Amino acid sequence: MLVVSINPPAKKTIQSTPFSSYELTGDKMIVKCTRYVIGASSNTNDDSRFDVRFGNIKYEKNPDGSQGSPIFETIVNYSCSLTAQEVSTWGTDDNIIYNIIAQKLGFQVVSIDEVNGLHFTN
Repeated sequence: MLVVSINPPAKKTIQSTPFSSYELTGDKMIVKCTRYVIGASSNTNDDSRFDVRFGNIKYEKNPDGSQGSPIFETIVNYSCSLTAQEVSTWGTDDNIIYNIIAQKLGFQVVSIDEVNGLHFTN
């Protein structure tokens, strides 16, 4: 799965008591297409939708103490719609979509890496 390092990190504020809160940050982004409209026009009903998750990657520990499988710890979920024009250059290179979504949401792509065997929390 492609995992994008972003700048600035995504943030989520958690209210722990009526008078205090803390902040969670995630510097990774993953994207999954949940609705792709083939032959879409400019109609808003033809927008393609993407599930965007922001979070961090942690690793399980093997019994021998070595690094195990990667786990994506989700901090924030977001749904993003892209118009037919925005996805028109997508083709077979998913990096294009990651860059379009990051830019649309106000993030800069620092790097895009492939992480095999990624599991999810939340």
